[in-house]
Amino acid sequence: MDNKTTHLSDEIKREILQNAKTIMIVGLSPDTSKPSYHVASFLLEKGYDIIPIYPKGGEILGKKAFTSLKEAYIDMARKGVKCDIIDIFRKSEALPLVVSEICEIWGLESSMKDSCVKQSEIARDLDSNYNDQHSVVKLGNLDSINFAPQSPAPTQIVENLDSNSHHIKHSEISNTESKKDFSPMAQNDKILESFNTNNPCIWVQLGLHNTEAAKIAKQHGLLYEEDSCIKLEYMRIFSK
Repeated sequence: MDNKTTHLSDEIKREILQNAKTIMIVGLSPDTSKPSYHVASFLLEKGYDIIPIYPKGGEILGKKAFTSLKEAYIDMARKGVKCDIIDIFRKSEALPLVVSEICEIWGLESSMKDSCVKQSEIARDLDSNYNDQHSVVKLGNLDSINFAPQSPAPTQIVENLDSNSHHIKHSEISNTESKKDFSPMAQNDKILESFNTNNPCIWVQLGLHNTEAAKIAKQHGLLYEEDSCIKLEYMRIFSK
């Protein structure tokens, strides 16, 4: 890791902060004396929704705290919630692992640049499929639905829809049901596989930076700001 930090222009940061609605905070502490707690409180006051990531779970600032990034994104995918910013409060040496995990969860591919169907429509269908525990057709065949590629994009899956009714044909899937993995982990992976993330911004807290993490983010088309406090930047940019 060298001493060169990665920053976005004020114009880009202004646009991100003006348009963002949901901010995930990795490493948010319930300790009221910690910087992450103060930043999260500020963001809530400014009207943002926050999603805490805290290993012990529980509740922080009235919001459910998820124990991992993957747990949070599974919940978001079901609800059709899009994360606009990931604010990270982790040690500099941990940043490559965190950024790599984000890319792994989303299945990002830098070469995929086409647009996808709207996330809200995907999440609505996924939520319906996931919660219908008694329908083998709905629950077991998320991988038979074709989601158009985008950047970032899920892996394309062969389309198997009835063109007239837009419902999966029982006759086409009956012979493959026995091969499906119905474990909770497999179902969650299917949900994430089809989740559209729309290139969020990774924002790393003041005093923290890692060149390798910045490189990973850039390779996957993610905006990356490090060694930067989102609270202080908000106050600076919008005081102009």
